[in-house]
Amino acid sequence: MADATDAANISDQTRSTFESKLPEGRQRFLAHLIEHALQIGRRSAEDFVRHFPPTAIMEGLANQPALRGQILEHTTGLKQKIALKKSWQSAAEDLLIALSEGEADASAVISVFAPDDRVRFLNDKKLWAFLSEGDFWNATLSKKEEYAIAKRHLAFMLERALTDQLLTHRDIVEGVTVAELAIRLPKAELGKIIQQALSSGHAGRPFADSDLLVAMPPETLVEYIPLAHLFDTIVTPKIAANHGYLEPVVVPAAEATETTPEAASIGANLPAEPAVPEVTSPVPIAANAVNVESSQPDASNPQEWVEPGPKGNEWMELDENEDGAAIVDDEITDEDFATA
Repeated sequence: MADATDAANISDQTRSTFESKLPEGRQRFLAHLIEHALQIGRRSAEDFVRHFPPTAIMEGLANQPALRGQILEHTTGLKQKIALKKSWQSAAEDLLIALSEGEADASAVISVFAPDDRVRFLNDKKLWAFLSEGDFWNATLSKKEEYAIAKRHLAFMLERALTDQLLTHRDIVEGVTVAELAIRLPKAELGKIIQQALSSGHAGRPFADSDLLVAMPPETLVEYIPLAHLFDTIVTPKIAANHGYLEPVVVPAAEATETTPEAASIGANLPAEPAVPEVTSPVPIAANAVNVESSQPDASNPQEWVEPGPKGNEWMELDENEDGAAIVDDEITDEDFATA
């Protein structure tokens, strides 16, 4: 288990002599974080050049001939007056040749490419990808050196985010959660929090989130709270997502239109469409038959019987003459259309 000396060492090691001059907090944060990662060995110059090869660097400096010239002069020995005349494509080719032939190395590139300039002229999302590569927050205790570096870097990350106002004290407390603190912290550390709360009470002011972090600063949190918990609940949602360091998630068109199992199950539970009644062909009847409503037809008379339809048995009554014989008039004449 770590002690107060370990936490103090981490605090000393997280500080850097570099101080960014960039105007925005999110820019200063990146500049400090990259420099810190390089200083403590969390990232290397070779890692940087792998993420940002000569083409990416020189294209980022397309409108900065002086900076391109400085890099070429320092890494290839090219005279600055000549380097200033080169296009970014030509400068990228020269730097690539120098690196490939061993005339220059990644450390030389990093040393002349100032921390603030890296952030000014390179893509911030790719810089974050460089910083987060390797999932350092998942380092295990069995790899002591790697784990120690991960703790130092994560503590610095939280401190720097507070300084550059990318985080609030409440963000950290809510991300860690009081329940996690109660489970993870030893009695001595919990005692510090209680003492801080009592001091606030004696001063007549509420115990705030900032007071808790005075008793339990980031370099102490990383000693007791799992690094993955801190990264997943604070760094990713509160810093990377909120401040635009993450690449947007692109959903392929095929996946966007694909029916998910959940949608399929919802569809299966929907009520079936009502059945449409089958339409049958009309039954031919006598030309002079008239529809009437009655109780029962005379089945012995074939002209009176109509096949049952959807509404039940329907029958037709025919006209009769004085003798009771049915009048059958099969023909249509002009008299049928005569008016009174």
